[in-house]
Amino acid sequence: MEQDLKALLQEHGLKATSQRLIVLDYLISHQTHPTAEQIHEDLDNISLATVYNTLEKLIESELVIAINDGSKRRYDYYGDPHYHVVNKTTGEIINVDNFDFRSLIEAARQATGLTITGYKVEIYGIED
Repeated sequence: MEQDLKALLQEHGLKATSQRLIVLDYLISHQTHPTAEQIHEDLDNISLATVYNTLEKLIESELVIAINDGSKRRYDYYGDPHYHVVNKTTGEIINVDNFDFRSLIEAARQATGLTITGYKVEIYGIED
């Protein structure tokens, strides 16, 4: 598993430091959309500043995304494209992958002439 994570980091242009390996492994294995503080609490051998710096590098490399639940910034490994539905009543963030974005990506490409390299979709809702 560690070799796979090292290769994944290297494919995204990052050096495979021990902190990056630990934080990335944590996010892959915890699909709870944790805050940096929650990650730090669970990985108390890494300083909070290092957690934040590591998360920023992982975001820059597009391995991790930040999601704003309305009050906090939460993080998610983005290995398999999916979108998020944020329950504004409870703050819960739900991973959803039941939508084919190809038509949206093609429409964006046609409208702009750009090669679309990625997307991030957040949908917000409240309980009835």
